[in-house]
Amino acid sequence: MERTEVLKAESGIFSGRLSNRLHSITVPDPDFHDFDKDRLEECFAPKQIWALYDEDDGMPRLYCLIREVVSVKPFKILITYLSSKTDAEFGSMNWISYGFTKSCGHFRAWNSDTIDKVNVFSHLLRGQKAGRGGCVRIFPKCGEIWAVYRHWSTEWTSSTPDDVRHSYEMVEVLDNYSEDQGVCIAPLIKLLGFKTVYQRDERQDAIKWVPRPEMFRFSHQVPSWSLDGKASNLPDNCWDLDPAATPDELLQAKG
Repeated sequence: MERTEVLKAESGIFSGRLSNRLHSITVPDPDFHDFDKDRLEECFAPKQIWALYDEDDGMPRLYCLIREVVSVKPFKILITYLSSKTDAEFGSMNWISYGFTKSCGHFRAWNSDTIDKVNVFSHLLRGQKAGRGGCVRIFPKCGEIWAVYRHWSTEWTSSTPDDVRHSYEMVEVLDNYSEDQGVCIAPLIKLLGFKTVYQRDERQDAIKWVPRPEMFRFSHQVPSWSLDGKASNLPDNCWDLDPAATPDELLQAKG
């Protein structure tokens, strides 16, 4: 596989057109799965919901609805960004007003754009559809891998330092979100000698619930590929994670 180049927004995606504020980032190859095959030009279709890389630290926290595939080669599609003006579904924390990007909860179709670069997209949100009026509910689902903020706190504000905000850990979602209980997760542990392979922490006391008021702890979904039955030299419950959605601090191979 060749090293992947992705395009990430430099600032304020909703204050301007995405195509005008991009810079190229080169990311290392994954250890096993070629994630680029999952976001080729021919993978796009109307009514799909896709994640895009954001303007904060380039992780896929932004969403859009595909309106029309104008052409595949050359690539050109019409999209509508999904945005949210409220934090109400998770309580009283002023997440959006403090400048953070909301990656789960309730969203609505807002501004439209024309995109001609396929590598601004991270992944398809499988099983997600827009409802009446362009409303979309996005929550972590069982079997997905998400990055969570390692030092998240209800005390975070717009003055929280970047080195505190941009520290993450990977988790596997073990049960779907419910308003009563939140989401059940298990931490992932990086395997020695790999850049992008993680294994579920099987200790019973490692499993925990993230309650509804703490859902802003979830940073973004990370495209993943289950390695069960696909690699004979690995233990059970291992995942290959997309390096383009993995923070830099977690991409160094463990020796």
